[in-house]
Amino acid sequence: MNFGQYDYRFGIETILERRSSRFYNITIAQSGSLRMIRFDMLGFEGVIHLKNSSIVLFDYMHLQLLCLLWNSTPERILIIGLGAGILPKIFHYLSPRTLIHIVEIDLEVINLARKYFDFKENNMIRIFAEDGRHFIERQPSNQYDVIIIDAFTANGRIPHALRTIECLKEYLRILKSTGLVVANFLYEQESRYRETYSRARFKHIYRGITPGNYILIGLNREANIFNQTELQVRAKILQQNKSLSNMNWIEEVKYIHNGNDNKWNISAAIFTDKVHEES
Repeated sequence: MNFGQYDYRFGIETILERRSSRFYNITIAQSGSLRMIRFDMLGFEGVIHLKNSSIVLFDYMHLQLLCLLWNSTPERILIIGLGAGILPKIFHYLSPRTLIHIVEIDLEVINLARKYFDFKENNMIRIFAEDGRHFIERQPSNQYDVIIIDAFTANGRIPHALRTIECLKEYLRILKSTGLVVANFLYEQESRYRETYSRARFKHIYRGITPGNYILIGLNREANIFNQTELQVRAKILQQNKSLSNMNWIEEVKYIHNGNDNKWNISAAIFTDKVHEES
């Protein structure tokens, strides 16, 4: 093992392994009880606490988990992008009867998640090693309660094929009527993402902002539109029934806001399959 660089969040890190794949230069590092996976310039894609796996260390992941406000016991969740496999493990911990499908294009990421982060498949967690868009397009309609987009290119953006209006319509097709999509992306292209989701005919949009990341939640049904008071009531129930070591559901709800407020650049160009852009 080699001593690595200093990271201001985690202290001196030790490099456990470096590996290059078709898509990333991947680093596995450890600092004390924290183990991390890093992709190229993206920084840490996933961090686990080796002594307490129920600790969720990234703010944006707290907001991703807020999808349970709308459905605390989803039957089926689809996650695009594995990382260290932390998010599916937390969902399984919170809702063990939920069937979780994960799509990850990079076999090296899957292998490293298994080797260093104790990621395991079971009868409720299944991983598919393939392109996310291809997987989505071959799924039957009305399959999932929640779809989470947590995939990034080496440049830190959602892959173009997963962010276009055509792909968003595919998300809506495979969602159940009460379902929702959660997308995690960098704040810099907020207006374009919101405009694309709006034109794709999501019934309502919520947004959440954390340092460096932006979470967008798109609903497939108007009956699921809740105001802040209603979300707080649901958060109190989750706080009682689905506790995590370092997550206060009631506090996290304060970071979720109405995304249909028209306070963004409505003339922003949308992402489309017709115009391919570098991700």
